[in-house]
Amino acid sequence: MHRRDLVSLSALAVAALVLAGCPEEPSRRSGGTAATVTTEAPSVASVEKPAAAQQGPEAPKPTGQAAAPAAPEGKGVIKGVVKLTGKPVEMKVPAARKDAPFCQDKDVPYNAVVVNDGKLKDTFVRIAVGGVPGSWKAPDAHAVVDQQDCMYVPRIQGVVSEQQVDIKNSDRTLHNVHTYKGSETLFNQAQPGGAAPLTKAWKDGIIKLTCDVHPWMRGFVVVTDHPFFAVSGDDGSFTIEKVPAGKYKLEAWHPHYGLKTADVAVADDKPAQVTFTYAGTEPEPAENKDELKGLW
Repeated sequence: MHRRDLVSLSALAVAALVLAGCPEEPSRRSGGTAATVTTEAPSVASVEKPAAAQQGPEAPKPTGQAAAPAAPEGKGVIKGVVKLTGKPVEMKVPAARKDAPFCQDKDVPYNAVVVNDGKLKDTFVRIAVGGVPGSWKAPDAHAVVDQQDCMYVPRIQGVVSEQQVDIKNSDRTLHNVHTYKGSETLFNQAQPGGAAPLTKAWKDGIIKLTCDVHPWMRGFVVVTDHPFFAVSGDDGSFTIEKVPAGKYKLEAWHPHYGLKTADVAVADDKPAQVTFTYAGTEPEPAENKDELKGLW
């Protein structure tokens, strides 16, 4: 075949490819969106009105985008206090303790509502999920939930998404760890006294721990996509440190009184001050209905 004929064939092949076009790349799936939770509108970082709908903090929302880069550590601090202006529910010793072997040995008052001088203990406070740019790896250190004197200790704590949680039983009796996310059972497992810890991890949500053997037992682990959270102490105070400067939506969630929100501006050189106020008339949140029903 002559050189001229080869050139003509090559030209015809190129033209055919241009006319046919390249096959299209299959479209990629986009990430889904988790159901959102309705909360009251953010208020000024001071005294707040009771929330109209007492629901839990929002869960992290899945995204189809690439993971955000790790965020730099900030210098800001959020300090505050949680108050209860109304009359708190009286805490008594659960009636069923007297009929439970081992648990009957100690009269331990219940701890759903603990108030000292108008300050509310065990309120979980955090920057809202997705509210801080960047991503945070779960700490290597495990969080711990213990069962002591037939109570979960601590009653409430926060962990970073996928952080390992060790559930221990320090009592000399059988407990049954039954955990829920909303109305869904996550796991339900018996744990004899002195048995090895049950190690679990969760991506998001408010995890409620109960015991089928001792129905008054209740604890909570709140999972967040960042480490900027705290729990109010005996004096109602809380502190969140190393916060990047910026404006944030802050959430306070109490297992008996529900959710409050506030707007807060964080600077590197001065702590931001926030006060959350509960009236004591708020309905129980959806994640923890009827906790005190039938206890006394």
